[in-house]
Amino acid sequence: MNRREFLQLAAIAAVGAYAQQSEALRFDALTRRGPAKRIVILGAGLAGLAAAEELINAGHAVTILEARNRPGGRVYTLRKPFAEGLYAEAGAGRIPSTHALTLKYVKRFGLQLDPFWPESGSNVFLWRGKRQVVPFGKEPNLDGLDVNFTADERRVGFGGLEDKYLKPLQEKLRALPEDSWPVSQMADLGDIGLGDYLKKEGASSDAIQALSLGFERDSLLDFVHDSISHVVPKLWKMRGGNDQLPYAMAKLVASNINYESVVTRLEQKNANVEVVYKAAGKQRTIKADRVICTLPFSVLSQIPVEPAWPKEKMRAINDIYMGPVARVFAQTKTRFWEKDGRNGFATVDQPMEVWSPTFNDPGTRGIVMSYIYEDLAVKYSAMTESRQTETSLDLYEQIHPGFKKEFETATAWSWLNDPYARGAYMVALPGQCRTIVPQMATPAGRIHFAGEHTSPWPGWMQGALHSGLRAAKEVNEA
Repeated sequence: MNRREFLQLAAIAAVGAYAQQSEALRFDALTRRGPAKRIVILGAGLAGLAAAEELINAGHAVTILEARNRPGGRVYTLRKPFAEGLYAEAGAGRIPSTHALTLKYVKRFGLQLDPFWPESGSNVFLWRGKRQVVPFGKEPNLDGLDVNFTADERRVGFGGLEDKYLKPLQEKLRALPEDSWPVSQMADLGDIGLGDYLKKEGASSDAIQALSLGFERDSLLDFVHDSISHVVPKLWKMRGGNDQLPYAMAKLVASNINYESVVTRLEQKNANVEVVYKAAGKQRTIKADRVICTLPFSVLSQIPVEPAWPKEKMRAINDIYMGPVARVFAQTKTRFWEKDGRNGFATVDQPMEVWSPTFNDPGTRGIVMSYIYEDLAVKYSAMTESRQTETSLDLYEQIHPGFKKEFETATAWSWLNDPYARGAYMVALPGQCRTIVPQMATPAGRIHFAGEHTSPWPGWMQGALHSGLRAAKEVNEA
């Protein structure tokens, strides 16, 4: 069972606290004062789409430039090469029950939700070649595993490690307003890495490996801040694919979106911003009174800008770390693992999660996929797709013996290799919560910033939506 599942029931008491802290999620409809502004939004992900709708409704002239041929950005659902009706998430996968803004958008567009985690069946636990099938809600038997835990860690087991080492910090963060980021009250936690902190607390190397999932270099504050969105009463996914939300939002502003339009230069003048972009093989220029940039800074850093960014903004754009993520998906003829009560999910001794997104789908075919983090994601991203498939099939065979016999087709995705992302989400390294994170959302002249990396919820759909609404308000009032 995934380590976070063990803690979800204990988090039910946190719901009341979140309900009382919803003021940060309230955005009134914009009221335009004065002439309409010409606004160019860079990117048609959730942030850009949320901002565009609000500004258009307020009477502004909005143009969205999107490099891809689709909306959604890093909300990306794969349907090919899978059999008809099957799909899996290459991007944003989960919606915490505490993310009220995301759920508000889901409800508004009439989208249906399903549990992200199976609520029955057994998980597979694979550690140093030893495999256990663990019933839902139970712990793996440490006596049957090669695990080098301390005596206290053995007492609490894998499922208790997060409580043991991180719960006090999580509770402190939960007590603060939910948009408190980068949490100046706990800034010292941002100066130490997760791995170093756990060592200081006496954690064994195996406990650090199990808890960190490859994020040892992440700042402690960033990791704990993110973890409170995982340790919630429920995690959801959208029935039919999470990309239904950006597609529904894009329909409302469809005439304002220019797809396959790649921004190549930004130049701020006294009275406007000139955005140079390439579309249909031609260079074009559009002038704007204000620009909202939702591009990841890993992409923005490659775009010439004139005049140069202010010093602190440039530092944030150039130095922020975007976490590498790779995913490998394999389709099988049948969900044969269900015959003996397995739900398809697994916990392994590598920096990855193993999901089976088809566990509650109709039909007989199945998909098993890996969500690969950090250094291992870099390694996978450097492989050919056939090599990624071969490596993953070897792992899936260990998890579900007989997998290769049932295998039909596979595909892989790397956010590190995507030229319009160059990483999956912002990760704040030690020291950056004091220096870089406070600069992420700060406007630079006539250019404003949105996207998950500029929000109090880095890496989450709620962060993207919230940042878009915040940036729209800034531009309307500018």
